[in-house]
Amino acid sequence: MSSTLHRGLATAVIVGVSSSLAGCFPQGFTGLPLVDRSLSSESPEGIWMIVSEENTNFPNAEDSMNPYKYTGMTREFVKVIANEQGIYELTRCDSEWRQDYELIATESGYEASLTETGNADESGVTPTTLTDLTVVFASNNRSLTAEGSRVTTPVGESTTLTLEGVKVSDSTSFADAPELTYSFGLDYTNLGNSGVVDTAIANCIGLEYGEQVTEQGDDGFIYTENIFTFYDEEDRQVQYYRFYQNNGDTVTESLGAIINTEDVFTMYVNACSEGESACSEAAQWTETSSNSIAVISFDINYQVIDNTYVINPLALTPWTAFLWPHDGDFMNGSASVTIDSYQQFED
Repeated sequence: MSSTLHRGLATAVIVGVSSSLAGCFPQGFTGLPLVDRSLSSESPEGIWMIVSEENTNFPNAEDSMNPYKYTGMTREFVKVIANEQGIYELTRCDSEWRQDYELIATESGYEASLTETGNADESGVTPTTLTDLTVVFASNNRSLTAEGSRVTTPVGESTTLTLEGVKVSDSTSFADAPELTYSFGLDYTNLGNSGVVDTAIANCIGLEYGEQVTEQGDDGFIYTENIFTFYDEEDRQVQYYRFYQNNGDTVTESLGAIINTEDVFTMYVNACSEGESACSEAAQWTETSSNSIAVISFDINYQVIDNTYVINPLALTPWTAFLWPHDGDFMNGSASVTIDSYQQFED
């Protein structure tokens, strides 16, 4: 689920945030392991750790469609492999950068672009979003940098992306990379149907933190998001997220979970205003996570206690079984990748 959807969903179902998370970024979203000279310099193919920062600029003063400034940071383990065009493409967990881009090879990497056209508004104006991304691999194919931008016209919204990465294995399989220790597990119950998945091989594992504030300083609005994402080699997804919003007089916390396996696709959202104890107790969340130059991991249990307060957004479509209770449904998902010998890397 993209950051745009995150923020849109937050606006629709949230009116507030826990002040304890506001105002500063968590530790662990900057810094990378030193380059491992033992890895191949023949090509960038392999598993990489990347860190990124994304920023939006305030739109024009007269624009009231999006009066917010957003800053997001990610740390991800990803794969780089050659696509059908022979371009070594960087795969990410961030959904906004996982779309079907047009790629053009360059001497040191590739350029990617995507044009999206939205729906016309009441005045007949149709917004268009142009996204550009340039990926540059170092001459030794063991490190990379990337810069991207996303500009929407005519509303004036602009986003910039900066990214750095280092190769941590020549293997393209998380399960077989000798430099890494990898694990994954998913245990769930959905509408009475239970399942266990313990053999999924990662395509990417990522953690993301984002913060959004309003350009209207007197409003005191702040919104934060924590997102934990796993995609397997067949693009099946496990994701958890915590949203918080504080608009100055109302605070809301929101929890969510998505699982997409061969047998089930489901999504849950639990959004509660401060002081709504029954709503807050309707979804149980326990979490352990790690974010550093050595490891990315999360182990999260999300359980539906009272379906009265937990929404399945898929219920908006008539073919889903939204009339059946989800009380007792749970998703315990875990994913972990550790670089075993990162302290021995030489610069």
